[in-house]
Amino acid sequence: MLIVFVRSIIIYVFLLVIMRLMGKRQLSELQPFEFVITLIIAELACIPMAEVQIPLIYGIIPIFTLFVVHLFITKLASKSLRFNRFLNGRPMVVMTPGGIDMRLLKELNMNVTDLLHALRAAGYFYPDEVAYAIIETNGQLSVLPKGANAPLSAETAGIEAEDSEMPYPIICEGVVEHANFDLAGISEQQVDDLLAQNDLKTKDVMLLTVHGGNQVYLQPKCGNAVICELS
Repeated sequence: MLIVFVRSIIIYVFLLVIMRLMGKRQLSELQPFEFVITLIIAELACIPMAEVQIPLIYGIIPIFTLFVVHLFITKLASKSLRFNRFLNGRPMVVMTPGGIDMRLLKELNMNVTDLLHALRAAGYFYPDEVAYAIIETNGQLSVLPKGANAPLSAETAGIEAEDSEMPYPIICEGVVEHANFDLAGISEQQVDDLLAQNDLKTKDVMLLTVHGGNQVYLQPKCGNAVICELS
């Protein structure tokens, strides 16, 4: 039992390093070849974890080999547009102002019901709101709405607006992010004073972010969120 435990820890750490080196992707953002490699790696990792008679290296070497293959394919795909299209396919415009392209839907093994479901997931319940709909290479749907249905922005409304600023998390679930004080341009004393004004301690804070030098979003673990300014 102890051997299985130790082998599992070793494989877990090794997988963690490999997946970190492969880059951060959500499952829905994986390209087909990345998804296939992920499935194979998961299967390869299970074998040496449970089968103690199999040398551990027999699981590590195939996983490392797939990692090298992944790097090679990624580099090649970034250098060659033709190979990239062969590997991942190309985006397909399945809806235009003229309507739905049934030929492309059939090529994608989709039907109209699938398309309507994807449109609703993107926030468009009426097909006549959509100018263009594109199935990306990772299977996600990108939608360009018609002008009348496009989200209202300050530019389209003729309103001048200030540029958005990055909010820096200062406290997350009771833990202080000390590295973000300089980035936010504030001091620890300012945060301590703010917490004292709200009768809070660091451990009582679910989230505290700062942007614009003094604009604060403060969410206690118990109670409502507070939007205020640092003094």
